[in-house]
Formats: sequence, C-alpha cells, structure tokens
Amino acid sequence: MKPHVAPRAVAALMILGTTLLAGCTAPEKPKAVTSSAPPVTEAPAPVAKSFPKYEALRAELIAALEAEMPDISWSVDKPATLAKLKDGRCMLYPQTMKSSADVVEPSNRFAHIFAAGDPVLTRHGFPAFDGTDAVPGGWVVARSTDAAGATLTIESKSPAYLRISVPVDSPTCIADEIPPG
Repeated sequence: MKPHVAPRAVAALMILGTTLLAGCTAPEKPKAVTSSAPPVTEAPAPVAKSFPKYEALRAELIAALEAEMPDISWSVDKPATLAKLKDGRCMLYPQTMKSSADVVEPSNRFAHIFAAGDPVLTRHGFPAFDGTDAVPGGWVVARSTDAAGATLTIESKSPAYLRISVPVDSPTCIADEIPPG
C-alpha cells in the first residue's frame, strides 16, 4: 500500500523548501557596527602624488558599483578641492559622487556594495568594509580608512554619496595645487 500525501501538503513542502533555499543563497546583510580606523602610519603625501592615487580609487570603485548595480548610475556631485582644517592640516577631497537612486535596498543594505567595493579597496591599500555604521537619522554609512588616514565613505539616505578625504602635505592648501584632469 502506497502512503497517500495530500496535494496541499506537497505544495506546502515545496514552498518551504524553496524559501529555505532562497534564504541560504541570498547575500548576508552587513552588520551594523561603528567602524574604527586603523592607526595612521604614513605621513601625508604631496597633493600632486595623492590626487591621482585617490582619483583612481574613486573611478575604479564607481565602475565596480555600476557593474554590480547597473540600474544605478553615479555622477559628479562636487568637484575636487582642498581645504585647511581648524587644526592646520590640509585635506584633499577628490570629486564627490552622487547616485541616481538610493542604494540601500537595491544593494541588500550594502551587501552588494561590499561585494563590489572590497576588492577595489584592497587593491588600493584600504581594508575591506567591516559593516555599516550605526548613525541616527536613517543614514546607512560605510567607511574604510587607509594607513595615510584617507577615508572613503559611502552614505545613503536617497540618494547615496561617495566621498573621500585625504590628509595631504601642502604649503598653500589652495585648489590650484590639484593637477588638471
């Protein structure tokens, strides 16, 4: 005698199996933690040396993000600039980039950003992202800081922004020092 299984039970088991399989294969959402920068072990470099290095990082990361999430494009929000901080340090800010849409949900709360961005970061001497920072106001923020104290930040609350801040050695700290192109 063959056991009889109700068609509804078979359907329920198939749905349960599919749900469990999908749960096992979806990218894990990054943990919400407060990032901590590694100690700065390199002195600030001149603007002429720093600018191309961090512009290359910015360009490669944007290309990786657009490849990972092709429905979201990035454009220049603010041009590169230099600024003197209150403590006297000079900071280089390469071009700030802005997304065409929010990235939080399309990226599975930044999981896809980390998948695309971590290899780029490591190629440029940065540690991989280690999660998103717990910040108030609905922002989702991820940061990575290299040995020179340069910090790359991706923050999103519709739209998203990619910002880089780099301590530099500059006698004048004026934007004229930024190489063209």
